[in-house]
Amino acid sequence: MKTLTQYSLTVIVVCGLLQSCKVTQDYQRPELGLPASFNGSADSIKTAEIPAYRDFFKDRELIVLLDQVMAKNPDLLVASEEILASEAQLKSVKLNYLPDISLQVNTGIQRLSKNSMQASFGGGLLFQEYNFAPVVSWDVDFWGKLKKQREESLANYLGRTENRRALRVQLIAQTAQAYYNLLSLDEQLKITRQVEKSMQETVAMLKTQYAVGDVTALAIKQAEAQLAETRTLIPDITASIKAQENALQTLAGNYPDAVKRSGQFGNHVFEADLETGVPADLLAHRPDVKQQELLLQAASARVGIAKTEFYPSMKITAQGGSNATNLASWFSIPGSLFGTAAAGLTQPLFNRRSIRSGYEQAVHQREAAVHTFRKSVLIAVEEVSTAMNNIIQVKEQLYEVNNRKKAMDKAIDNAQMLYRYGEANYLEVLTVQQSAFQAELAYTAAAQKEIITYIALYKSLGGN
Repeated sequence: MKTLTQYSLTVIVVCGLLQSCKVTQDYQRPELGLPASFNGSADSIKTAEIPAYRDFFKDRELIVLLDQVMAKNPDLLVASEEILASEAQLKSVKLNYLPDISLQVNTGIQRLSKNSMQASFGGGLLFQEYNFAPVVSWDVDFWGKLKKQREESLANYLGRTENRRALRVQLIAQTAQAYYNLLSLDEQLKITRQVEKSMQETVAMLKTQYAVGDVTALAIKQAEAQLAETRTLIPDITASIKAQENALQTLAGNYPDAVKRSGQFGNHVFEADLETGVPADLLAHRPDVKQQELLLQAASARVGIAKTEFYPSMKITAQGGSNATNLASWFSIPGSLFGTAAAGLTQPLFNRRSIRSGYEQAVHQREAAVHTFRKSVLIAVEEVSTAMNNIIQVKEQLYEVNNRKKAMDKAIDNAQMLYRYGEANYLEVLTVQQSAFQAELAYTAAAQKEIITYIALYKSLGGN
């Protein structure tokens, strides 16, 4: 009989080990069906890595500001603490295959009623018990449940790290955009003051001509009105500059203050070029895509965990130590030594369908995670494609705006010369001045748009 029992237990263990590889399955990435332009190899571009912001941006003052944002931004600090909390949990789950060991130290005194049945048979009314024993409890992982729990915990932890990286990339792009918005406002203020000075000279010239009777008072009033309209732009631009500085300082975890900047706005903004050919492995660099895939891996692990609930679980417990009925003989060796050991299999039979419902719920949650992962890839492809197309269009726009600016620069010189020789009237000069002003602002806006478009592409590729 003893041999038969041992044989039965051996068969159960072996069958369990063989079956465990069938109960849970390893994660497999779902088919994404990427377009051909995103399926190239990393050799289709100059580098298979997105440059870090210190290597991408050329402006040293911007890099100093970004360093402050990375070190002091409150949202990043919160995300870092959440990662550390998740890491502490992961360290515990990684060891879930080991047994639980605890130490029990119990003392107890019981006084029986003199008229009770126990007292009539016990021979006394006062009973004492002293117990000192380590306790071991071990769940045997036949079906891979503990392994899947570790996989789920690891995927959730890595998902948090990708969430922090996504926040980091967003802050890099947000800070860079705000910084170049600030430089653009500086440039607009500079242009407006230059135009103001030019218009002041025009008003002074008209007043001189009015004194000798060459122009009417109407000409002076029109020129002064145009000058006043230009001057009204200066307070708005100045207020926008201050608001942008405050926003940048908030991103950097500082109180409102002036922002140190290079003052250079225009060409040579970036150290590295982003090529137009983007392979799929670079697209996978995006933290939001990686995070959704990690969440999908965690959901797949939960399906495996739910599936193991259909199968029997085995638990082994053991206890041994010193037990006595009086304090004097508590640690009397070997008389007070005791030990127990037990092993048991538990097979669910009827639990109001809770196990099957939990499994079906896990399966549907995994399918939802598949759709969410595919959606993140769709969004990534759309953002990269849009950013690439915008770069092409903004370059064409900037070329035409630059031609317009050059033409207006020549036109204003010609208009002032013709006016001095009496071949153009003051209205033509004022019109040309206003058009030149608008051309300068349009060029600044187009240059800013090009910079923002490159930053958007940097962000859409996952940044660094």
